[in-house]
Formats: sequence, structure tokens, C-alpha cells
Amino acid sequence: MEASIGYLPRHLDASLRSALAASPIVLLDGARATGKTTTATRLAASSVLLPRDLPLLQADPGGYLRSLPAPVLIDEWQLAGTDLLWVLKGLVDDDPSPGRFLLAGSVEPGTYGPTYPLTGRAIAVLMRPMTRAELTGRGGAETWLSRVLRGEALRPGAGAGTAFNLDALAQSGFPAARLMPDARLFLEAYAALVAQRGGEEGRDASRLLRAMRVLATLTGQASPDQRIWDAADITKVTWKHYDDLLTRVHLAAPSPAMHSNRLKRLTAYPKRLLADTALALALAEVAPAELRADPTLAGRYLESFVVQQLRPQADLVAGTLRHVRTSAGEREVDIVIDLGTSIIGLEVKLGARPSAADARQIVWLRDQLGERFRHGFVIHTGAETYPLVDGIWALPLAAVMGE
Repeated sequence: MEASIGYLPRHLDASLRSALAASPIVLLDGARATGKTTTATRLAASSVLLPRDLPLLQADPGGYLRSLPAPVLIDEWQLAGTDLLWVLKGLVDDDPSPGRFLLAGSVEPGTYGPTYPLTGRAIAVLMRPMTRAELTGRGGAETWLSRVLRGEALRPGAGAGTAFNLDALAQSGFPAARLMPDARLFLEAYAALVAQRGGEEGRDASRLLRAMRVLATLTGQASPDQRIWDAADITKVTWKHYDDLLTRVHLAAPSPAMHSNRLKRLTAYPKRLLADTALALALAEVAPAELRADPTLAGRYLESFVVQQLRPQADLVAGTLRHVRTSAGEREVDIVIDLGTSIIGLEVKLGARPSAADARQIVWLRDQLGERFRHGFVIHTGAETYPLVDGIWALPLAAVMGE
């Protein structure tokens, strides 16, 4: 049942608690408005909220922080500058007890200086925009990927999921947009704010917003950087600055290309994705009606949505989401979950009844990787789970979302 009030559990809640039990400092990173403060406050015994408490912190940072009961949340810690990290280093060197400080931040500093003071003293946890499971109050349940990795058997037949409605692609993972009748207004304002803050770093806000719109339009495509800077009418150097900024604010979330000695002639281009599919649709000015009218367009944003559901699941098992595409484009696997010693391959299909032919790219990947290949799935928008070919299953997107 969809939750409408109260705290909505997040996939990373248990990991965050475990990190606090193991390390004196935990860094909770993530894009603005993903719910970091709400989640962190539940675990903190005291809070330092910046910029409100910045004068107290600046007057005597060591004494002030030492006086507060742990865990101490320092929210938007980057507003105090990286000098704060050196103060924290001194405090935890004197007392390395776990769970002393929880730092929440939405912008990675451009540089930490010549050395990083928290090496060996901190664990970093990344909060993503909310998944469908989190939005509907099921973020505390075991994820689909975790069940797959512990060997839960698949059962053929209907009832393993429900058909997927493309309108769900426009539902944002930013908590503040969750109950809004039209999330596009929030998302446009959000993007404009990011661009404006980028302008405060010496960048042209209008050009940065234009570059974000280009990225949104290229959603799901493996594109070279030059295609972006040409389309946005900016220089290569400007794009490099923008790319760095969008990475530091955790809005750009490209899927890197996979490399393997067993796979030849692979492209090195990442797939262009934003952290939130609804944000990409808003910036690209694509409405759900256009998706229903254009299956190719819908397929790209559907893939983005699937990746959004999988990112936090992969984080929990130290997996990395990648893609595979040969340089000539004759072979392509939409999503590869790289677990280090093993690989899971996924194809995303817009349709209710994929066939064995839809698994051919995963079959190729399986044959190339041999024992390293662990599982293969064709994720579809229908409601049935069934085997396609040896070791590869058709699986409803609803199942991936835990429904």
C-alpha cells in the first residue's frame, strides 16, 4: 500500500546504520532534495545545520563539536569549507570511536587541497533519488537484486508482477515532488537553481541549463562529449567544467562502458543519463503522451527509469551499472551489473511479451564471458515471468521494483 505520511524507508537505511557502527565519520552524499537531512536526522543525537549554525562552528569548531552528543549531524557541511575536515580529523584521531559524525552534503568540493584529511577515517554513502519502491513505502524491504544474488528461485507464470504504465516515468524520485499534481514545475525550478548555483561558480547559468537540456535529450544514448558541446553551442573546455559540476552535484549519472579482455572492439562512450528520469523528461520537454506515440523514444527513457531503480540496489551489493556496445553498434546490452567476479546482463524492452529473439544480445554476452556471466534478464512492461533461453528470463519491471 502506498505510504502518504510519515517517514518513507530508504534502501540505504541499514547500510547507513552499519557505516555509523563501523566508522567515526560517515559522509552522506547525494543531489539536493533527495532526503538526506530527513534520513540523517533520524540517526543523529545532535545537529549542526548550515548555514544557520555556521557562526557557532566558525567561532570554535573543535570545542563546539566536542561538546555535542554523538552522532553529530553536520548538514550541508561543504558550506564550512574543507578546513572543517581537518578539524574532524583531529577530533577522531583523539577519539576514534565509531558513530561520532554524520556529514550530509549535496555538492562535492571542486578540490580538497593537496591531501584528503579523512583517509581511513570515513565511510561514504550515496543517496540517490527515490525508487518506486521507496516512493510507495517499501524501501526497507529486501531488493530484487539482493534476492537474485542470494539465489532466490524464479517461478514462471503470471502474478509475479503487474503491467507497467509509461506515465510512471514522469513521477520524480525527489521527495518534494512526490505529492505535487504537476512535478514538472518543481523539476524546472530545480534545474534552474542548479544552473544558477553553477553560475555563482563563474559559469553562465543559461548555457549550463542548455547543456543540461542536451543531456536530457540524449538520455539512454552512448554519445561522445563533442556531441554535447556542439549541441549546446559551448566549447570543449566549458563542457568539461559543466560535466565536472553536474557530477559533483550528483545530477549527471552516466552509465560507463564495460571493458573486458574477452570483449573486442567496444565503444568507450558512456550512456548519458541523469539521476532522475522525470527530471530528464522535463528538461527534454517530453510529455508522457509523446512517449506513448513514439516507442523508440519511450524505450530510451524506460531504460533510464530501470537504471534509476537499480542504482541503489547495486550500491547495496557494491555493484556498478555499465553498458556494452561494440564500436560498430552491431552488439549492445542495455545494462550490465558488474559485481567484480560476476556479471548480470539486462535488456530493457517496451512490450508485454518478449521472445527468445529479444534475448539474443544477452546470449552473445553470456557466450563471450563464460563462467563470469551469472544471470540474464529481459526486463519488460508486461506482467509475466518466464524462461526465454538457457539461464535468461523474461521479467516484469514491476518485479524489479519489488511490486
